[in-house]
Amino acid sequence: MAGRRDGRATVSAVALPVAATGGKTLWYLTRSTGLVALLLLTATVVVGVVASVGWTTERWPRFLSQGVHRNLSLFCVGFVALHVVTTVSDGYVPIGFADAFLPFLTPYRPLWVGLGALAFDLLLVVLVTSALRHRIGYDSWRFVHWLAYLCWPIAMFHSLGSGSDSSLPFILGLDAACTAAVLAAVAWRLSTGRTFSAGRRVAAAVGTVVVVFAIAVFATVGPLRPGWSHRAGTSTALLAQLARESAVGSSAVSAGSAGAGTVPTVPFTYHLTGSQTTSAPDAQGQVQDTLSIRLQDPSSTPLAVVLDGTSARGGGIAMTSGSVVFGAYRGTVTSLHSDTVVAAVSAPGLETLTLSLQVDSNSGALSGTVTGTST
Repeated sequence: MAGRRDGRATVSAVALPVAATGGKTLWYLTRSTGLVALLLLTATVVVGVVASVGWTTERWPRFLSQGVHRNLSLFCVGFVALHVVTTVSDGYVPIGFADAFLPFLTPYRPLWVGLGALAFDLLLVVLVTSALRHRIGYDSWRFVHWLAYLCWPIAMFHSLGSGSDSSLPFILGLDAACTAAVLAAVAWRLSTGRTFSAGRRVAAAVGTVVVVFAIAVFATVGPLRPGWSHRAGTSTALLAQLARESAVGSSAVSAGSAGAGTVPTVPFTYHLTGSQTTSAPDAQGQVQDTLSIRLQDPSSTPLAVVLDGTSARGGGIAMTSGSVVFGAYRGTVTSLHSDTVVAAVSAPGLETLTLSLQVDSNSGALSGTVTGTST
């Protein structure tokens, strides 16, 4: 198969079939709770405008708007809290609980994740001051309450900038619907003219148009263009390291500590079993295959292989880089062809690992043999 150059080395495409994605529950939870929180924040802004305008009908009295607005706000904060918990619990990237409150400190996409923390802080300030409304006075409460409108564009930039699937049509459609709803609500609020002078209405209208235009431009030149993961602050080396550690950890637990620090005597050939998982594609179509393997040797030595690249036509992955961890030793994938993986490993007496693999495309189960040779 044709090779591919990625600035460092040339490797060939691997024909291992892409198995069903596994171990991604927390990732889906953190992304879905974040999207639901954005929808709830959008609904909070829209219903807040309805309440401020004073729109009522026989079936929708004003107190109902206020009650719905308050409950939507609480639900929004709740889903943001779930979003934080699932993000931290996932552990795929180094985001801690402190990063949910202290903006721009995380090493993973610090600006865009930091905007999410900033929006969360503003929501908490609005929530606390609303609970203390009768103590701090109406004017102070109303001034702080306007921050809720500022939360929305910050949250939108956070969603676009930190989400790895921002370019998917469904996500773009949801973002567009939220933007249209807020734009229509603000236009309605300004058109009523209540409590606003003509100059303030014009300034607010111009500001709203500028914010919406900025969001559209950012989406076009940022997440929708190739290479956004790198430009956004994602460390490829960091993500690969975390994936390797996760794969090795699961392999070591199943294999037991006896074989974790040792390797078989070279030369050797053993049967193997294991599993393959494939990550969901990011905005640039990058995927990651993780092969968690256990040798059928006396020590059940764990072996983990991580392949980074793009989905190939007809299935499989066109790899740009690969790494292995064999027991306590690390190495690099040097060749891939069809169902054979070759890696260079620095271990006592061992130079090359050759894996001949068969993959169950439905379950992701692995079988085959692994051969270790020296010079």
